[in-house]
Amino acid sequence: MKALGWIIGLFALAVGLTLFARLNTGYALLFVPPWRIEVSLNAFVIALLLLVLVLFGALRLVVELGGLPERVRTYRADRRRRASVELEREARIAFFEGRYQRAERLAADAFTASADPASYAVNGLLAARAAHAMRDFAKRDHYFERLRGKLGPRHLALAMTMAELYLDERRYDDADRALGEARELSPKLTAALKLELRLRQREGNPEAVIRLVDQLAKSEAIDAQQARRLRIQAQLEAFSLKPRTLKELKDWWSKLSDHERAAPPLVLAVADAFRAHGAPELAREAIEEALASNWSGELAERYGTLGLEGEAATSQLQQAEAWLKSHPHDHLLLLTLGRLCCARGLWGKAQTYLEASLAVEPTAIAHAELAELLESLDRHEDAARHFRASLALALATTR
Repeated sequence: MKALGWIIGLFALAVGLTLFARLNTGYALLFVPPWRIEVSLNAFVIALLLLVLVLFGALRLVVELGGLPERVRTYRADRRRRASVELEREARIAFFEGRYQRAERLAADAFTASADPASYAVNGLLAARAAHAMRDFAKRDHYFERLRGKLGPRHLALAMTMAELYLDERRYDDADRALGEARELSPKLTAALKLELRLRQREGNPEAVIRLVDQLAKSEAIDAQQARRLRIQAQLEAFSLKPRTLKELKDWWSKLSDHERAAPPLVLAVADAFRAHGAPELAREAIEEALASNWSGELAERYGTLGLEGEAATSQLQQAEAWLKSHPHDHLLLLTLGRLCCARGLWGKAQTYLEASLAVEPTAIAHAELAELLESLDRHEDAARHFRASLALALATTR
């Protein structure tokens, strides 16, 4: 329908021009000394239109020829950009497929073909990661140097990548410097804090680990359970690195959080330290406080080895029997009760508790404790049987 309208319009225009040419009998007179030219007005109008068209075409040709070099440069740049993008895609696919040699080669080609800083950074970092995955650290560092020269020293993606890969290579000083650059650019970056946490753990710096764990937990970058586990591990490491006097030990223990004071590994460590300082009463208090909020058979077993005497030992036995009401099938608690009864000279009760512990779960140490008790009661044959059972279990656990 649209084409039909155009056809009708063109025919109408042609008819109109024909009628105008027939009715128009004027002429145009041109004086170009020494000539005098007289032409039909219709011919003059047509010639003028043709002259305008020729001049317009010539002008367009000059403009097109003048802009040709720029268009050629734009075309070539666009072609290089498309080639770089295609190479980058293929390199990424190869990297995720685990074909690191191919990924490094393709990323290197895309790296060379890159024109803008963003593409340069993406392809260079991908090539560096592929080289690192192949353990070609010299080539990886070469990419880092080229990126430094192109992107400058203050580039967050480069700093983070360098920190991560240096940390994986155990170049802790270089990783620390790269993390310092990242912190300057983005002080609260969670990924940088996590990398620093890994670095401080490998360096054996528990104080820094605790500080970083608190920061990450506050920003909810790690969950509460993971934060507690990391803090306990760091506190244990800090405890083992620095010897303390009894006063320092008490001060350190009092500053820990309630959850840390109930963690079995920390309680075991501090109980042993209190006992080594000649303060088994403090070890007892630490274990009882921990077991009141968080039951642990391991702590219950250590409770029977504190070596208390007199009224303290009697109170200790009463406390252990109170625990037995709520934990009647804990073989380690039964073992502790057997030990405490032996210490108080309650041979019959001691034998009953040790046999109950073995009934719940036979262990080498319970057999050995019962054998020693029977030996002291001159029941040598029964003692020998339990000694053999203890030895058999001990050998089975070492295989």
